[in-house]
This record gives sequence, C-alpha cells and structure tokens, in this order.
Amino acid sequence: MHVDDKNGFGYLTFALNSDVDYESCALLWALSLRATQKLPVKIAVVVNDAKSCRSELHDVCDHVISVPKRPVVNNMQYEADILHLTPFKETVKFEADMLVPCDLEIWKHRFRLQDLCITGSVQNHKRKKANDLRYRQFINENLLPNAYNGLYYVRVTKQNVAFFKELDRIFNNWDDEIKKFRLWRDHEPSTDFGMSMALRNLGMDDCVSTTSLPTFVHNKEHCVGNWQYFSIPKPDQIIVNGAKITVPWHYHDKTKCTEDLISKYKAYV
Repeated sequence: MHVDDKNGFGYLTFALNSDVDYESCALLWALSLRATQKLPVKIAVVVNDAKSCRSELHDVCDHVISVPKRPVVNNMQYEADILHLTPFKETVKFEADMLVPCDLEIWKHRFRLQDLCITGSVQNHKRKKANDLRYRQFINENLLPNAYNGLYYVRVTKQNVAFFKELDRIFNNWDDEIKKFRLWRDHEPSTDFGMSMALRNLGMDDCVSTTSLPTFVHNKEHCVGNWQYFSIPKPDQIIVNGAKITVPWHYHDKTKCTEDLISKYKAYV
C-alpha cells in the first residue's frame, strides 16, 4: 500500500497459519481489543489469503490483508514488510497470541514520543520486571538493544523504512550476520534478534524503550515461573495464578486459544 493511501492510527497483527492456527489467535486478540477499548479502534490482520482465511476475521477486523508471497527464510521475515502492508500511518503491532485486558488510549502519548517505540522489558504475573536472561543471553552478551517484537509502535518515516529494509537484509544473510556476534551458534532466524541487530547496525538503539511502557506479560516459563491456572471472568479481568493481569498478556501457549474462549469474547463485543 502506497504511503499516501495510509491513514490514521491502528492495531495490526500477523496471522500466517502454518502448523499453528494463528488466525484463531488473531481473532481472539481482535475481539479482546474490541471488548476493552473505550474508544473505537481500527484493527488489521495479515493472513496468508484473505479470501480463504477464517471468515470471522472479516467481521471483527477493519482490514484483512493477504501477505504478498515472496522468497523468505521463514514467515517471521514478513514482518520486514509491515510498512508496506499496514493501512495505517501509525501502527501498533501485536503478536497474534496476545490478549488485551486494558484500555490503551493513554499509551498513545508514550508511543508518539518516538517514530519507533519497541518494548524493551516484559513483566511477570506480579507486575514486576520479568527475568528474561534465559532467553536473552545472545542479546546480553553482545550488549544489543533488548527488542521485543511482540508489541511495538511504528510510524511511516524514511528512517523506519530503512530499518525494516535492514531487518530484511539480515534475514536474507542470517548465517553471515549472526556470526558477527558472540554466542551466535544455534540461533535460527528470529524477529527479536534480527531487530536487535538491525537497530545496532543503524544506530537506533534508543528506539527500544527503557521505561515501563510499552510492556506485556510474557508467559514463558522462565519469565513468569510455573503457572498453574488462569481464568477470564470478563475481558478486562485476566487472572493468572490468582494475580490480575493489567497489561497485554502474551499467553504464548496457543492451545489456550479455544473456541469456547472465542465465543466468550464474542458475547462482549
């Protein structure tokens, strides 16, 4: 989509089905946004094929976009196309397997302080900064910016076009690029590490937030510990191990996205 055709502020996710049903996750994510935002919001989802995707996506989302097929290392590389794909001038990108229990209107003020604002730290269930060292040894050892692609804000600018072009180049040359850093072995091409390297290469480390926003609860075991149960009495009440989640929840385990839960959220929209 040409930049002149983009307008407004909106939320976007990628739902490129493979062996995982990301389209159902994206539907649940979009429903959670519809159910918890106080003001009307625009929502977009990128799928493999807009004509054959899960039909409810067209009912809940304002834009259902087919990803233009091109040679890629893996589906994560399509994130480098976000500025071409998004219908918005200002985009907040979420991972599909996330739920939003809070109103995000006030977050806009933080986002708009920068043209690109990437989550730099995540929370555990107790609203404390999560210990992510288990998953971030490569980033920490190389003193790279701690980029989390799970939630970020991006505006269409020349600098950001250059950033995503660099991300695409890194994916295409992954083996050569990763070897420039320590602890490079056994890291398959990934968006988080690719973004961190691209930011460093372009001198854009400050695009990763060092403040409390944006953030999300990252439900990986070594970030949150052993979690036993969750309940969602209402869309704005996500309870995990007895603790109320007050920021977006990256539940990570895709089996948590059930048809029953989708139906429950539909009732609130």
